[in-house]
Amino acid sequence: MLHAIRTRHGDGVAAQALASAAIPPSLLDQPDARLTRQQYVALYRTIAATLDDEMLGLWSRPIRGGTLKYLMLSLLDAPTVLVALNRLVRFWNLLLDDYRLQISTKNDLVRLALVERAPGTPVTPLAHELMMKLIHGIASWLLGRELGLHRVEFRFSHPRHAEDHAFLFPGEVRFDADVTGIYFSYADCAEQFRREKHELWAFLKRAPEDWTFSAGQRGTPMARTRAYLEEHIAQPVTIQDLAQALHVSVRTLNRRFAEEGTRFQLVKDGLRRDIAVHRLANSNTGVAALAFDLGFADATGFCRAFKQWTGSSPTDYRKGSRQGE
Repeated sequence: MLHAIRTRHGDGVAAQALASAAIPPSLLDQPDARLTRQQYVALYRTIAATLDDEMLGLWSRPIRGGTLKYLMLSLLDAPTVLVALNRLVRFWNLLLDDYRLQISTKNDLVRLALVERAPGTPVTPLAHELMMKLIHGIASWLLGRELGLHRVEFRFSHPRHAEDHAFLFPGEVRFDADVTGIYFSYADCAEQFRREKHELWAFLKRAPEDWTFSAGQRGTPMARTRAYLEEHIAQPVTIQDLAQALHVSVRTLNRRFAEEGTRFQLVKDGLRRDIAVHRLANSNTGVAALAFDLGFADATGFCRAFKQWTGSSPTDYRKGSRQGE
């Protein structure tokens, strides 16, 4: 997010953007650091305004302020979501130089894909992720509900933070694909919708929150697991407990985890890491108390696990996250 603003305006302006979002600069050096939703939205808005680019300088041509507004206005009178998506494709293809959007229908699925205009076009992962989120967010807003995904595919390798995609895309996520693409059910796309201009103004005022963080985000086994574990984080939850709570067998649960490229323990550790990172940076909770809250038998076990997760001890992480505040 900071790359273009640093390149064009220097580190000083980038630091101002971080400050406007209440993000300590030292947080950038912390392994597995997390931003709150509010910090992300504030940073996005500041960078977009500074660059006059609603896509943060991630494409070869800037997407000037007001683009999203006029895109959305062009969709309001479409009779179905599918017609609206066709208009969205034509709109973006007037703007993008390095890629073009392509829409196709096959086997009761509608795919919107980013296709390079010339062989060897570089892939900027965040640009591809944001475009897929924008398409999904707009389609969901038009229907007034989170639109389920058959799957989403990315033309870049499996990233270190791959598990986080479960909370952005309510469907299967794949990497190392030939093209980046998002797949919807044709039945969903054939639905009619009705949206008024006054509803659009509210959607635009909250942007990018509504199209980045859609309402459900609880559809995948990983997301449902984290939701359950978060409510029982201080308890020694086993995969058997989880399977019973989700009304599936352990074997089925393990198979679904494997399909998402993860395991129960990895999901559990990822949640405990995220909670620990947030509380170390934003509270004065003692290490021993935090260990107990996260279900560890003692502080030693928590410190050992935290060092494996982030490369830092809890105490050093807390010091690093608060430098420059």
